Amino acid sequence: MPGLKELIGKIEDEINDVRQKASGKPWGAFSRRAFIYNLETVIPGLEELYSLFQLARQEIEKKAEANRFDVGNHLKELNQLITVLKRNKEMEHSRVEKAKMHNIHEMADTITVPELYSDLEQKTLGILLKSNYLVERIRLFERKHEPIMKTKGAQRNILEILEKREDEIAELRKKYEETRKNSFLGLIEKESSIETEAELNQLSRSLVGKTALMKKAFEDMRGNFENYQRKMQETESRINSVEETEAQITGKTFELITILKKERDYVKKVLIEIEQDTIQLRNTYSKELLGLQEEKISIKNSLEEKYEKEVKELRTELQEKNKLINHFQETVSRKEKKLIELEDSVDKLELINKALQKHEQVKGKFSKPEKKKTKNKHTKSSKEKN
Repeated sequence: MPGLKELIGKIEDEINDVRQKASGKPWGAFSRRAFIYNLETVIPGLEELYSLFQLARQEIEKKAEANRFDVGNHLKELNQLITVLKRNKEMEHSRVEKAKMHNIHEMADTITVPELYSDLEQKTLGILLKSNYLVERIRLFERKHEPIMKTKGAQRNILEILEKREDEIAELRKKYEETRKNSFLGLIEKESSIETEAELNQLSRSLVGKTALMKKAFEDMRGNFENYQRKMQETESRINSVEETEAQITGKTFELITILKKERDYVKKVLIEIEQDTIQLRNTYSKELLGLQEEKISIKNSLEEKYEKEVKELRTELQEKNKLINHFQETVSRKEKKLIELEDSVDKLELINKALQKHEQVKGKFSKPEKKKTKNKHTKSSKEKN
């Protein structure tokens, strides 16, 4: 099982990942399919977050101390949110499947509930904010219970020096005991008692010097430890003040979220009223436009009937005039033909008259008496022709 520090890192990474997925786009603007897909990506992250918090609670419960705290309430809220999100995902998915069965899936995809989607988004972001706050508290808890020697390198070096001094003292004691034993049993032959006493005095002085150094190092270490303990107390008081400030910030954040929700509801109400007024005005304008359209159509029909009647009369009159013109043209053409015939007859008569006049002149030269007879004949012939 991973340690508490490692669990804190995993929880923070998972919170950032879920927040990035949940806040990519406002949920109220999702279509039904997009909302289902978004829940499918968010719910596994929340479930992983739930399991990590459970492991963190187990690690905290192992430290059986008075200042431990329980994360059960947060796990309960997280489990309730996961259940609600799963239920909404199943409901939306079932609606899409029913729409597919009735071949209206495209229409069903456009029918959404933005208020519900936005409310679920606020709940998700709120639980992530609470998770961040709880992770900070767990981190402080883990730092309070971290071994002191792991936090200060200087104190670790002092302990190493003390261990070396203790080993040297133990070695000197062992050597002293062996020397005393040998002298008591009469086994020392090479060294005299004076040399042994000098050596013991030297070892005693060395032991006293080293003991003084150890005491001084211990006093320094105790002073450092007291300073560190005092700094730890100051740090703890600062952490407590930061926690109180963070709790106040969290409370103000929830107050701000509540105020924003109220403003959002008020804006929605105003928008609904504006939309209703717009619909009423649109209906009024539509009725007026329909009345104007009907009036325009009636005027157009009356004008078309009037102009059609006049056009028919004009066409009839024009046909009659065309017939009259054709009749006049035919009469003129007949008159012209008759005139041409008359002109031809006149030309022929003139030629005949000229020929008769010449004949009369020739005949008059030969016989004057016969002139009168010719004139009479000519007069008769002209009358007959006329």
